[in-house]
Amino acid sequence: MKWHNSIIALLYLFCTHLHAHKPETKINKADNFKASGQPTPATAVGSKPRFAPPKLPDGAYYAQYFPGPGSPADHGLVLSQSKKDSDELADKYDGQWSVEVPDSSAIEGDYALVMKSPAKHYAISAKLDRPFVFDQPDKQFVLQYDVKFQHGMECGGAYLKLLTDSPSLNLTEFTDRTAYTIMFGPDKCGPEHKLHFILRHRCPATGNVEEKHARKPQVDLSAYFNDKRTHLYTLVVSSDNSFQVYIDQVLVNNGSLLEDLQPPVNPPPDADDSTDQKPADWDDREKIPDPKAVRPADWDESQSEFIDDAQASVPAGWLLDEPPTVPDTTAKKPADWDDDIDGAWQPAHIENPKCKDAPGCGPWTRPKVRNPLYRGQWTPPLVDNPAYRGAWRPRRIANADGFVDKQPWKFSPIGAIGFELWSVTEGVAFDNLLIVDRKPLADSFADQTWSIKRQAERQQDSALQAVFDAVRDATNDRPWIWAALLVGVVLPLVLLIAYCQRRSRSERSPQSRGRGREQSERPERSRFNSDQYFVIDLSICK
Repeated sequence: MKWHNSIIALLYLFCTHLHAHKPETKINKADNFKASGQPTPATAVGSKPRFAPPKLPDGAYYAQYFPGPGSPADHGLVLSQSKKDSDELADKYDGQWSVEVPDSSAIEGDYALVMKSPAKHYAISAKLDRPFVFDQPDKQFVLQYDVKFQHGMECGGAYLKLLTDSPSLNLTEFTDRTAYTIMFGPDKCGPEHKLHFILRHRCPATGNVEEKHARKPQVDLSAYFNDKRTHLYTLVVSSDNSFQVYIDQVLVNNGSLLEDLQPPVNPPPDADDSTDQKPADWDDREKIPDPKAVRPADWDESQSEFIDDAQASVPAGWLLDEPPTVPDTTAKKPADWDDDIDGAWQPAHIENPKCKDAPGCGPWTRPKVRNPLYRGQWTPPLVDNPAYRGAWRPRRIANADGFVDKQPWKFSPIGAIGFELWSVTEGVAFDNLLIVDRKPLADSFADQTWSIKRQAERQQDSALQAVFDAVRDATNDRPWIWAALLVGVVLPLVLLIAYCQRRSRSERSPQSRGRGREQSERPERSRFNSDQYFVIDLSICK
């Protein structure tokens, strides 16, 4: 990114220099104002707003915006020391986490939790400030956090698990087997894009736990994984058993816990009677052979489907007396061959050399053709069955395992929040994790965090677009600029990349390996000359 930003700055300065020397034209003052009437400020390439800490919502169960640098532990996060339910060493949770400012951050000093390792398993978690207990009808459950796929996403998840509160909950042993109450967030592999909302519902009658999945959002999710922008994911569950899922504060999915989960929270009230049996006289054949049909008198079933082609003849040049293969006269019996053990030795057969240029050798047989007299076995046509009674089904009885849970929103209490993920693509950044009991609190927090970040990213994209617009406008008036850019920018860049690749492939000489540490660690730089403004930093080649 270091050289990339330098090249963009060079292009921008080059093109603005050209604009400064363009003939003066008459400008409409209205062009300097937005539609709102406010002046459009000039945006310098590379300038970024500074991060401002948000005000944490009162009564938040968990709030983490990563105010500064430090290890994950410094921010209350616990790395799992366990591994997945497998004996494979590759299933160890060895993905590296870092609290850092993402490379593509549009805000100066805006730290986030970043996945640093490609193709690794990750597990990290944190205790809530206090458990979230689903026992008060006047409060909601609101989970919110933002995700940025800095490099897009090839295959991997970015979903959160809300771990079930328990006296035995040990975050250092957090694995895929750890009990969770809710799983929520984006997930992708290949062309399939998902936004999970999964809850683990406990049957009030038996105590058994079963996963319930919300239906897939009816929106295209691909852009959220590919546009490399920060997106806000919000889940709201209310005591009326309703749920809403938002992306960037736009509703993308909603429904009822009682009606819109699969499998349903409540099983059907009745079920098939497993003791019921189909009556012996039950006829469920919809069609039967016509009992009145008679085979035609001229129907001949003795004819074969295929017969020899009587018109075929031996191809010219076919060697009838020559075998297709002959013994290999150059083969020799192996020295360790034992006739008593291995049997009588015989040379291997090879293709007959005389057959090489012939259409064939050995006995010739006529090809087969379809028999025009063949009619096959006669069967009577099918007719409607007058005794048909339909498909038999067992009678329905009261479901012995049935129950009615009218308040599925009363989930198991939540004690911790965690990421337990696999990701092929590194660089996924998480920020502004929040659990509250009223959506307006989450909206206010988003206004201070994600909304500002979104605006900064838009301005950053606009600044980059301004560079390209400047290049486009300048080259429209002066096509020769493309040649100048090729010689002055592209060609040096290509040479720099070639130099770096050559340097990385070459082995260092014994003399260079023996140099002192101070000299070996000194960055290698090359300047155009003493009065040039730009410096090429070749330390990126190391």
